[in-house]
Amino acid sequence: MQSLHPCDLIYHYIYSVNNIVLTTNFAEKHTLSYYFVGICPNKTDMSLFNSLSVPFEFNCLIDLITLTLPILAFITLLLLITAVVLAFIKLSILIFSKKSDYCVLEITPPAFSEQSAYATAQLINSISSLIKQSNLVSKVFDISRSISLEINSTKTDGIRYLIHLSSEDASVIEKNITAFLPGTQIKTIEDYAPIYSRRINIIKFTLSKDFIYSLKELDNLKEYDPISYITASMTKLQADELVSLQLIISPVARTTNQKIAKIKSSLLDDKDIIGKSYNEFSIWHFLIKILLLPLGTAIFILSEGKDGPIIKADRKNKCYPDTNYKNLLESQIRAKIDQNLYNVSFRILINSEKFETIRKIFKGFLSSLAPFSNSSYQFIKAKYFPKFRIIQKVFYFQFIYRLHDFRNNLILSTSELADLYHLPFDRSTKTENIAKTHFKALPAPISLKKAKYIDIKFAKNIFNDTETDIGLTKEERRRHVYILGATGTGKSTMLLSMIKQDIEHNKGICVVDPHGDLIDQILSIIPEERIKDTIYFNPDDISYPIGINLLELSHGLSSEDTIREKEFIAESIISVFHKIYTDKYSGPRMEYILRNAIYTAFTVSDATLFTIYKLLINTSFRKSIVRNLTDENLLDFWKYEFAKAGDYQKVKMISPITNKIGRFLFSSTAKRILEQPRSTINFDSIMNDEKILLCNLSKGKIGEDNSSVFGELIMAKIQLAALKRARMNPEDRKDFYLYVDEFQNFATPAFAQILSEARKYKLNAILAHQTTSQLEESSLVNVTLANTGTIICFRTANPEDERVILPQFRPYIEQGDIANLPSYNFYMKLGAINPEEPFSGQTITTNIGYKQITIDKVIDSSRNTYATKWKPNQLVKINSKTNTINTDLPKNENNVLLP
Repeated sequence: MQSLHPCDLIYHYIYSVNNIVLTTNFAEKHTLSYYFVGICPNKTDMSLFNSLSVPFEFNCLIDLITLTLPILAFITLLLLITAVVLAFIKLSILIFSKKSDYCVLEITPPAFSEQSAYATAQLINSISSLIKQSNLVSKVFDISRSISLEINSTKTDGIRYLIHLSSEDASVIEKNITAFLPGTQIKTIEDYAPIYSRRINIIKFTLSKDFIYSLKELDNLKEYDPISYITASMTKLQADELVSLQLIISPVARTTNQKIAKIKSSLLDDKDIIGKSYNEFSIWHFLIKILLLPLGTAIFILSEGKDGPIIKADRKNKCYPDTNYKNLLESQIRAKIDQNLYNVSFRILINSEKFETIRKIFKGFLSSLAPFSNSSYQFIKAKYFPKFRIIQKVFYFQFIYRLHDFRNNLILSTSELADLYHLPFDRSTKTENIAKTHFKALPAPISLKKAKYIDIKFAKNIFNDTETDIGLTKEERRRHVYILGATGTGKSTMLLSMIKQDIEHNKGICVVDPHGDLIDQILSIIPEERIKDTIYFNPDDISYPIGINLLELSHGLSSEDTIREKEFIAESIISVFHKIYTDKYSGPRMEYILRNAIYTAFTVSDATLFTIYKLLINTSFRKSIVRNLTDENLLDFWKYEFAKAGDYQKVKMISPITNKIGRFLFSSTAKRILEQPRSTINFDSIMNDEKILLCNLSKGKIGEDNSSVFGELIMAKIQLAALKRARMNPEDRKDFYLYVDEFQNFATPAFAQILSEARKYKLNAILAHQTTSQLEESSLVNVTLANTGTIICFRTANPEDERVILPQFRPYIEQGDIANLPSYNFYMKLGAINPEEPFSGQTITTNIGYKQITIDKVIDSSRNTYATKWKPNQLVKINSKTNTINTDLPKNENNVLLP
């Protein structure tokens, strides 16, 4: 036998190691054995090599190990240090980016949605390109971008859908989601991740088999939605408990793509792929092979070149019969690898003090994954780890920074991912406490986005994270504004914002408030320079009554204008009586008598409302007035109709009128204002000189009838002043803004005329009330809507309101959308100039501090300038300039104001 020096043997071994072919000889051995076959230049050398009898000296082996081990140890250490440094740098970059460049979006789906998981799959496909993008740093350190899809559940916030992603991608995701599911609300929130404690338990999940085998496809959400099982397992939590599902997705690794390419190639070549293993490259496997190299060298030498390092060989393909089941599996594999694939870390966090609660939630969550199982071939299973606290700390670190697991991540297709995570399918998902929005947001029209001449801004439109100011131009305001909404929905907030801007812009306004709360807030925002322009009309201030005479005629009018003014005043008074009296007593007969009494009172010097009362009940006074009448119609009425009626008939005829007017005689609040023969405020001056008239008509303080009478009286005077502008040049007419809260209290046919005629006189109305049902006449609703350019609707629970208002907003909103509006949100339609689609809005809060000093200054200034100081035996007027008393004012017959 030919001998061979050990050095030659080593040379042949090293040569063979560089030309390794792994194989397994099942014929010779019943169990798996692993060995090397050297690939020599020719078969002769190989046969010679195999026939050698190697006289071996152990000193040579020791020398060999002594030479190779330090080198291998150094290389291994260098590789380990490099790997650790690179891993540390990669981890630092990831954590820094997660802290600074990432945000959390809360996705609140609409209450009624039937988007399927397939639609969600298309959404995931549309955003997959985002996570595939990379910069230079990402390429150098092999860092993949990731997005975390999460479902978070607490007792207080309910079940919320969240997305943790890069801030630069947030706007793209928001647009895609709102395009995929209109009506979805998206907002950026603070990260909910809890502070670490021993209460926190994190469980991870993986696939049971190779990723090429797919989970069960769920395509019939109408029958059941598997997401409902997942969310149901996250309910019934205590106040301090939390459950969170986390799916971190990123592109698959290059090695996975290589494996997929091999599988596709096998499918094209019609090769069997069932059971075939495509082992991926692993750094750990590589290091193990390096460490085993010295051992393999010794084994190779001792076995005379017959055995080598323990490196597992490829298994031979396991053959499956060509069955339908095999074809089904292959078709599922084809369907999965033809989609976009994602590297997914799947985990849940449970935060609870009770171990039993954690166990129940975990058990319920695991069972909720059963619908995704594809028979016994593929399912999702939990990863089990030793219950060491240090392991949970590592898991918590991965959770809060949304880091992938180190190994055994799921490889899921788009459809599988969409089945696991999608917004609830409303028809079959009835899980309690899922956060949903019942409010449908609508985008702002183009006119608002490009508007340059907005007169006032009072709200904002938020749609797709884009904020647009909402306001009105002067021309739009001249076509009036109609505001509808229940108490506490934001009407007063909007009115206050508008009024504040008008006051600051030195505009003339009149505010009629039947509650008084709005007026109290306005008093605090009157600037110092406008205090003298402010008139505070408060009937409850009986010590300083402001005089308003219903029958007072303007001076210096032509005969034709005087006739028109008398007619307008008469119609206004009749409207007031219709408003405050029922139809039973305010029919045509009452109207006929009242009209004759009003026109007769016009012939009396310094006539007031109580002159009408006196005409009807005082026979001697009536005869003295009738005796001087020149109007034949009035004369005939008093002589041939009224005088010939019996006493009982007269009482029945006049009682609807005298009952109401007589009530005011015994009301200090009303009498001290209405009995003054001359008004102490000039409504023409208020409008033309752009003053501020604040009318505090609180029903709780002065009564409902008094509030209605004074409100209608004020608006009648305002309308009369507007009609007088007909004699002015259009260019000289200044815009005047009439704000009426709860305007149903003052809505009369005469008031409806304001809307139809006031625009040309630049009297601009802003009307607000709670419900259309408050308007006693349906015709008033139609007239109001027909003559209003801008309609704003807050939440209202009255079905009749939706029947009346909804046609203004269709088809953009549907039945139930108005009733589901949150407080301080509204729908608005601009139809003033160019009709546009309606849009949603949110009121802007106006910060109003209570300023008692300002309030006192405004009230004192108004009293001194416009009020009359009442005394038991005389009526005095304070002159604000000289602080002297003017006693030359007209008196009533008793020369006093009754208490």
